[in-house]
Amino acid sequence: MNDQDILDRFEELEAGRVLGDLDSTEIKEWEKLSANTRCKFDLSLELAAAALESRYLENDETGLSKKLLGKLQEDMAGFVVPKEPKESEDNVIRPANWQTILGAPKTGWAIAALFAVLLVAQSLIDRMPQESKVLATAKINKPSVEESRDILISKASDMVRSEFGGLESYGEMSGTVVWSDELQEGYMSLTNLPANNPGTNQYQLWIVDPTRDEKPVDGGVFDIPSGDGTTIIPIRNPLVITNPKAFVITLEQPGGVVVSKQEVVVALAKAS
Repeated sequence: MNDQDILDRFEELEAGRVLGDLDSTEIKEWEKLSANTRCKFDLSLELAAAALESRYLENDETGLSKKLLGKLQEDMAGFVVPKEPKESEDNVIRPANWQTILGAPKTGWAIAALFAVLLVAQSLIDRMPQESKVLATAKINKPSVEESRDILISKASDMVRSEFGGLESYGEMSGTVVWSDELQEGYMSLTNLPANNPGTNQYQLWIVDPTRDEKPVDGGVFDIPSGDGTTIIPIRNPLVITNPKAFVITLEQPGGVVVSKQEVVVALAKAS
């Protein structure tokens, strides 16, 4: 067997080794040839497959895309590309994330690379149903507004609690506001507050904190749905509140305002 035959046979065995389809006899033959100084091998195929697998497993915790297989097939062009411009030259393996690796002069290498990439893609696709199930099971349910309010009441050591009193035509409404400076979190429980039309106007909360500013701090815009009962609204303050003295609800234009003219003051709750 001349040198070229030895190299050809080694390349064939090396491709089979990467794909994992060598039998015991072929493995022994590969081991014998790999010891030959004329048979130099690199890890180009394994690195290409590993790089591709690593690339798509980095975001594995967020779930696999449904278009993953198509994406993998598209990216194969970055691993097996034809030389230019001669048609007679064979394909070369060129992983995009490394310096160009000199491929073997046989198209068998390119075919082996394709199979290696497809095996990685198939292994990822096969795992999708199980991983999706695990992710769905492990997903933590976000507590409701009512539950969040109860949690605040149970754990806040500095909780401020005040009662709302309706003003003028809103005299029948009532409510409670709870707030924690330490947690910067609070909720309003509002009863008998008339439902609003979001396209016409919206309610807006203002927090009076003299230590912060002379003007009240915006506590968020909110809507009241139609129907009887109590609505719990989370307070959404963009600024830090350290000493709330009062909570004021006004009726404003859709989206709220930066500074309220207080033309329609709905309710007031003074901190004790």
